[in-house]
Parts: sequence; C-alpha cells; structure tokens
Amino acid sequence: MRLLSLLPRILAIFLIILPPLFAIRQPEMMQGSDFVMTFYPAGAMIASGQAANIYPPPGATSFIDAPFNLFAHKLLAHLPPLYVAIYMYPPLVAAVFVPFSMLPPPAAMVLWQALSVAVMGIVAYMFAAGSRKKAFDYFFMMALFCPVFHTLLIGHLGIVLGLLPLALGYLLLTQGKEMAAGYAWGFLALKPQFLPAAMLMAGALLLTKRPRVAIGLALGLVTFTGLSSLVLGPEIFLSWLHSFKMSDSIFANPAYGFPEYMAVSLPAVLMQCFSHDQRALAKLPIYGLAAAVGLFTLWRCVRVLQASGAQGGDEWEKSKSRSRALSLIMTLGLLVLPLVLPHFVFYDLCGLSLICIITYQDYWNPAEGGIMRAVRRLMWWVCNIYYCSFMFLTVKPFKHWYAMVLVVFFAFLFYRVLGLCGKEPTTSKALVEALPPVDNAELPPADKTDPPPADQADLPPESAS
Repeated sequence: MRLLSLLPRILAIFLIILPPLFAIRQPEMMQGSDFVMTFYPAGAMIASGQAANIYPPPGATSFIDAPFNLFAHKLLAHLPPLYVAIYMYPPLVAAVFVPFSMLPPPAAMVLWQALSVAVMGIVAYMFAAGSRKKAFDYFFMMALFCPVFHTLLIGHLGIVLGLLPLALGYLLLTQGKEMAAGYAWGFLALKPQFLPAAMLMAGALLLTKRPRVAIGLALGLVTFTGLSSLVLGPEIFLSWLHSFKMSDSIFANPAYGFPEYMAVSLPAVLMQCFSHDQRALAKLPIYGLAAAVGLFTLWRCVRVLQASGAQGGDEWEKSKSRSRALSLIMTLGLLVLPLVLPHFVFYDLCGLSLICIITYQDYWNPAEGGIMRAVRRLMWWVCNIYYCSFMFLTVKPFKHWYAMVLVVFFAFLFYRVLGLCGKEPTTSKALVEALPPVDNAELPPADKTDPPPADQADLPPESAS
C-alpha cells in the first residue's frame, strides 16, 4: 500500500527526468524542438552580431526565405529541410538565450529544462508558507500536468518567463502589495499569452477604485519596453512590433506544418473553419466575440469585488473575502484565456497550473472547496488525456475540430467557476444546516500554524492526480 500511495510522485519524477533524457539521447530528433529550433538560434544570432535579422525584413510575406530560418538551418545540421524556424517573441527574450547559445544544443537544452524545473520548485515553495509538505504537494501536482511536461519536453519558455512572473505577481497581490504585483506582471510581456489574466485583475481593481495594480502594471510594461530598446536597440523592438502582421500566417499556411489540434483557443479554431481567402472577413466577428467574452468576464469580476467589499477600505485588505475574490478573479482570468486569445497553444496551458495552488487554500467554504478541487481534477485529467491522444494516436484527420473539444471543455470549467461569483463569500446558514453533523470528539487537534493545502484524498501522495 505504501508503494501504491507513492506512485503519483514516482510518475511525477519520471516526467521530470524524461525531457532531459530525450535531449541527451536523441539530439538529432530534438533539433526540431522549440528550444533548439527557435530560442537557441535567436541567442546565437545576437551573439554573432546578426540581431537585426531575427525578424522578417519589411515587406516579407513568408518565413521560409527569412534570414532567421536560413540561419537556423545553417546552424543545425540535422534540422529537417521541411521545418521552418520562426521567431516571434520579444527581442528581450532572444537576449535571455545568448548565454545558452555558447553551449552545444543538447547541453543548452538540458540547462534550460533544469532551470524550468527549478522555477517550478520556487513557485511551489513561495506559496507553501514554510511547509515542506505543501511545497512538495504543489510541485508534484504541477509536474503531473501534461502541458507542463510538454513545455519541459520541447524546451519552451512558459514556465520560466510566464509562470514565474504570473505566480510572483499573484503572491504579492495576496500579501497586499498591489503596486509590486502589477509591476511583476508587467514582465508577462515576455510571455504575452499570460498577460490578459493580469490585465483582467488590474482592470477589475481599477474599476473598483483600487488603481495601484494597474499603475504597477503600466510601470512594468514601460520598464519592459525600455529594457527591450536598451538591450538590442529601438529598431529591433519596432521590427518585432511590425512582425505581428505575419502572426496569423503561422496557423494559416500549411507550408509551416503547424498541427491544427495544438491551437486550443476559440478564435483560432473558429478561424480555421474558413478558407484562407475568407479569414480576413471572418476575423472581425470572431475577434469581436472574443472581446465580448473578455468584457463580460471583466464585468463579472468587478461584481465579485463589489460584493466582497473592495471599496470598504483597510478592513478589506485583511479579510478572507478579499482572498476569495482575488482567487476567483485569477481563476477566471486563467480559464478565459483559451476562449479569448487568437494564438493560444496547448503548452501555454502550463500557466494554468497556478490553479492547483489557488484551489487548496483555506478561505473556501466546504461547498466552494469541493467545486474548486473538482475543477482542478477535471482539468488535469482532460488535458492529460488530450495530450496522450495526440502524442500516441492519429488525430490529425480531425484537424481543428479536435481542438474544439478542449475549447468546449474550458468553456464548461469557466461557466462552473463563474457560478461561484454570484454566491455569498461566507458559508450560508442553509449550507451549514445541509452539512452532516460532526462529532468533535473524533477530530484530531487542529494545527492552526500549518493548515493542510488540500483534502488529502486529492493530493499526489495519496492518489493519482
């Protein structure tokens, strides 16, 4: 039985060790990974004095003949000719990978994977409040989330440059450091797919007369822009902005070989329902629908803050109602990303691993805690099954319709959490009366200094995630 209870942690450790093993044992195959094909050449181009060629030149209509793709194929001898290397991230991200480009690709990738695992540990420890058990629980739950595993496997930047500032900002916000939280979130511009979640929080607080997060976010974005212009020059920063016009072609042009089932966002799926010639006309209503969903979410988040007493002064700062409201808004902000972003890929779901930490806090009443834990478990199982299906089965014939399954699932989770927004922040009398009676004599002594992070039946040490 002891071995059975340890199986989830053993599986989590296996999922952490497997990506670097692939990088070491299969270096030729891993040249097609995002790290080796995208980020490693970006750092190498800057190191070789060719930073101006990272982005397509003005007037370019294809990435195939762009200098970056030609450089990547020259740098990586085993990169298949049909693979097209594309770099669309901020120039500051490319500068981050300059030190990695000084190592051979396998060693550089293993180092980046190790850094990503270390960041997972840091995030878990930050929220553990000094409890080693909590830290391990959070860490292993994140490791058992297949979008996290996929991020490690392909060496993407979502954990280091996305999850870390996202979690840091949320932690600072829960501590009442609103300006610092917004400033940390400003650096989500390094991983723009996570930025709307922070903007939703800042906007909701701003509309309830608490502007400090919004001010901090604006200062963080200004700092990001300044650093980007300072490190590589304003011309390259402007080249990055100009490259946005070609971003849709990555999904639309079959020459780039992007698998449709990887684009797990409502706008992306709907856009793929139309031919390439029709997409210019379809973009306005589809993006309009996404904007409407985002505005609706903002309105509901404002209502949550108003109901929790966000305008009530310093008393709100110390209340559980505040913690509950902020957690609901952050959860909604993460779950709405697949419903509103035009470019949201499966591995971007790694940012949603923050929900495992939000779920197991002590400010939920029993009914809410049960719903939040069910949402977490459902998301883990469905995303993991989805990942295994496209990794080991042939789902390509289903094209974008296969991704629609996951998008609809996230719409359901969003609706389920949205249902908590209209409830009272404290346990109602009816709920208390509905709960079964508890014999206090059978309860163990309460440990008020170190509350458990979750229902023990839901944590990795006792059962599979």
